[in-house]
Amino acid sequence: MNEDVLTIDLSQLFKLLKKNLRLIILSMVVCAIAAFSITAFLLPKKYASESSIYLVSKVNAETGTVDAAALSANSKQVNNYMEMIKGKNILNKVAKELNIDVKEVQGAISVTNKNETEIMDVKATTDDPVKSQQIVKTLTSIFFKEVKENLKVENMMVMNDPEVDKVPVSPSKKMNTLIGALLGLLASGGYVFLTFILDKRLRTKQEAE
Repeated sequence: MNEDVLTIDLSQLFKLLKKNLRLIILSMVVCAIAAFSITAFLLPKKYASESSIYLVSKVNAETGTVDAAALSANSKQVNNYMEMIKGKNILNKVAKELNIDVKEVQGAISVTNKNETEIMDVKATTDDPVKSQQIVKTLTSIFFKEVKENLKVENMMVMNDPEVDKVPVSPSKKMNTLIGALLGLLASGGYVFLTFILDKRLRTKQEAE
């Protein structure tokens, strides 16, 4: 049984790629424009708003320095507060005040701790920049009220108020445009390579006959 042996001449392949360079560039440009257009006009946009809450450590009146015990206690309490702010009790109150579904609030928010500090970042991401800002603002307000009334906590402050940011956080136009250009490169390059292989096989077969 005879088997056809196919050898690839890289110099010929390079010449073919060079010959079809315009096709490859055109394919990249078209795909990049298509990806940008789809991202800009068709894909749903997401907007985020964020606020930071700082647990203020008590200062020793005599030494003027931060009490180490209080600092350690604050660090340990951060995780508790993070769970509390995401709890159903507070989220239900936020949803009721904003007249939206509690599941929407729950799906929109994220609460993180900055590198083991006493700072909590509260973020909301929705399809409306105003709604995102309102969720964060209402959430922090209700949280402050709850911890003050129920836990008698007074050492909290808002580092930055949530703002209405009309610049979408997703989808990324730049990233999707780059992906589109890459797909154009792969598609056109793959097409040139495939035509080269098929032409090579045909010529090898004819030579063998």
